[in-house]
This record gives sequence, C-alpha cells and structure tokens, in this order.
Amino acid sequence: LDKKMSLDEVSTLFGNALRRREGTTSRNYPSGGALYPIETYLITSALEGSPPSVFHYHPTAHALERLWDLPAGRDVKSYARHPSTLLFSSLIVFTSVWDRSAAKYGDLAFLHAILEAGHMSENIVLVTTAMGLESRPMAGFEDASIVELLDLQEEFEQPVHSVVLGHPSQRAANQ
Repeated sequence: LDKKMSLDEVSTLFGNALRRREGTTSRNYPSGGALYPIETYLITSALEGSPPSVFHYHPTAHALERLWDLPAGRDVKSYARHPSTLLFSSLIVFTSVWDRSAAKYGDLAFLHAILEAGHMSENIVLVTTAMGLESRPMAGFEDASIVELLDLQEEFEQPVHSVVLGHPSQRAANQ
C-alpha cells in the first residue's frame, strides 16, 4: 500500500519551491519579464484525507484548491504512456498560459515558459530531497489525457512539464 503524503508535506513542498515571496511579487524561480505563465496542478491518489483528486496550486495565496475527483476507474498511473514505469502515485503538472507572456515576447514566450517550468521542476526536486521524499521529472504522459483531465482549453493553456513524487517506500513497494 502506498504511503500517503500529508497536507503539511505538500504545503512545505509547494511553499518552499513555488510560493510567492512575502512582501514582493517575486517567486523562488525566474520568469521572463516576471509574467509567470506557468500554472501548477497536483494529480494524486496519495494525499491523506482526500480521495484521488486533481488540485490547483495558488502561489500568491499559498493555497491548494481541490478541483475534482479523478474519474472513476482512473488513477495517476493510468495517465502514463507506460504505467508500469511510474513509481509514485502523485504527479505535478506544469502548464503554460501562453497569453501571459506572448503579448510581450511573441514566439520567445514558448522558450521562456519551458525554462520557467524547468526551474520550477528543479526546485521541486531539491525540496523533496531535503524533505526525504523522492521525485523525478517525467515526460512519459499522455498529453491529450492530461488536457482532458485538467479541462484545459489548448489554444490558451497546455501542459509543458511534469514531476512525479512520493515517499521512498512507494518506490520500493512498486519495484
């Protein structure tokens, strides 16, 4: 059985890696023009006290908003191209809201979004390591399924990167 993450663990993780710094508009990662086009979602079946659900993270309020349950019969692993390779039951998905930076940077907005998501991913990996959790960037997800699950309008917002995370005991149990 997978060890569940506590809400305190998720709060510590997101707070240290992604939260807006108090008294400023800055965050703990760079963003082209400080426009912050990247949104963060948590898809998990391993959060204490919650059914398998989809959440959205608000970095300014440092709040995790529960959006909805995972569809019946689906879990995080069912969104992977090769479910047997997915070792954890939580997935952070970074999406880009293109218009936030495209008005200023045009086609360069794509590169800025990818770089920002990479910095955010690095922060997640560093903080999970410090917390004794495990994480790794993961590209093997079915984008169309993620778009449908998150109810994204692809002309405005698309997934650009993801990170799987969990307790080391999850990985050992799933190997």
